[in-house]
Amino acid sequence: MQNIIKNGKESNSVPLQGLGVDSPLGGEGIFYHFTFSEVAPTFAEILDFIKSTNLEEEHPAIVFIKEVLPQLNLDTGISGYYILKNLEELRLKDGLICIENIEFNLGRQLCGYIKEATQVALFVCTAGEYFTQLTNRLNEQGDIMEAYILDAIGSLTVEKAMDKIQESLKIKMLEKKLKISNRYSPGYCNWPLSDQQNLFQLIGENPTGIALSDSCLMTPRKSVSGLIGLGKNLKLHEYGCKICNNTTCIYRRILHE
Repeated sequence: MQNIIKNGKESNSVPLQGLGVDSPLGGEGIFYHFTFSEVAPTFAEILDFIKSTNLEEEHPAIVFIKEVLPQLNLDTGISGYYILKNLEELRLKDGLICIENIEFNLGRQLCGYIKEATQVALFVCTAGEYFTQLTNRLNEQGDIMEAYILDAIGSLTVEKAMDKIQESLKIKMLEKKLKISNRYSPGYCNWPLSDQQNLFQLIGENPTGIALSDSCLMTPRKSVSGLIGLGKNLKLHEYGCKICNNTTCIYRRILHE
């Protein structure tokens, strides 16, 4: 297989200072950036994600994964950000929350998961443009299997970066005697994707470079956004995938299948 990575870096990327650290950006906003090695999915995680755990060693998918992972020595582009906001109102029966006079239609199930929250952390996180660029290149070359696997690696990478951010938030909140919920994203558990507009309005300009289209899709494509509940009496609820009808959700694929 030819070397599909050139220089191991994204072109047109903004230089970052330090690696795998968080930086306060005024108020309660925190910015994180990572190298790929810090958030890279394991070989086993990739095979599990693409439902290929029983492949033989010489299978082309196995060969490709083993060859491509060492080439993904990215040190820019993978970043995340969150900002803390007071939860002004939660109407469980209506499935609504209100933050700075902006309503979010979370639905009853998600409202039930964060009903003890007094604050929320609104977050965005991205694996950068590089995975999309490489996936597109492979598709153009007709390397469909390789493109699919690389796309999966990008999905896992952004989730593992967000795992680290969530764990960091948990530690910071414990110092304030606060607990945190799981993270929830528009599109999860019937939370309308259209609420992305309100979410990004409250997050405001952020250093990750993530942009939102009129159709509520994020760029770079390998990006996630959402909220995490915070509160002294907050109870941690497992993801409700078993009773959810969304079969394409990233959390169902990573955590439950």
